[in-house]
Amino acid sequence: MTESIDSVNLRTMTDAAVVAHYARPWGLSPAEEACFALVAEEARGKPVLDIGVGGGRTVAALRAISDDYLGIDYSAGMVAACRERFPGVRFEHADARDMAQLADGSIFLAVFSCNGIGMVSHEDRLRILREVQRVLQPGGLFVFSTHNRNSPEYRRGFRFPELQWSPNPLRMLVRSARFARDTLRRVRNRRRLRPLEIHADDYAVINDVCHDYGTMLYYVSLAQQRRQLAEAGFEPDARAFDLDGAPIGDDTQHDSIALVVRKPSVAGGPGA
Repeated sequence: MTESIDSVNLRTMTDAAVVAHYARPWGLSPAEEACFALVAEEARGKPVLDIGVGGGRTVAALRAISDDYLGIDYSAGMVAACRERFPGVRFEHADARDMAQLADGSIFLAVFSCNGIGMVSHEDRLRILREVQRVLQPGGLFVFSTHNRNSPEYRRGFRFPELQWSPNPLRMLVRSARFARDTLRRVRNRRRLRPLEIHADDYAVINDVCHDYGTMLYYVSLAQQRRQLAEAGFEPDARAFDLDGAPIGDDTQHDSIALVVRKPSVAGGPGA
């Protein structure tokens, strides 16, 4: 069977070990803290959609903004992990490319964290932007993060796993065996998936080091991301933050960019 970007990433994100990894307690990044602080008061008590909720890392922070909360993920394992961690909170197995279960204009704040929007093809990414724009209320907000094509990470070559030295021979033996195992996995994944890479003028999909080169991830510049948002019907000049939570003007070399963008408040706005 011919592999696709979607089949590669879905297989990784439904793997039990990956689900367990994301279900561990993790804090917000400085960029997420900056974005959530920016939208919190305006979104207070209003409908919140947490797309690609994963193991539930953003649940507590978003529910502190509003109890009117729904988390979705296209990995059934991730949804099950969230339901176990947060009893009584709404989670659904759903795909951001087709959120037909959500009515037009039913959400005020949509969030797609952890570069989750970068795990699909270019066409599907644009479809997600249109779907988010559809479900948002007029004046509603979209917070998400994306890999930055203008970062050194995009141009970085093969990376070996970390091998931490230990004076204890037995511990070093175990670490060396783990290093050899993980290196072999990375080499196999790299050889298998690198032919799927796409390097277009306005975006790229590369075999990223994430999960031992088991993923295909989308990279785009800030300028091109803003253009995509405007074409999908959002207001122009989305606000952007780097990994340290500092505002970005026109560009950054940080590996990831967080953005806050608004749906026009009136019909006939950008992209209408």
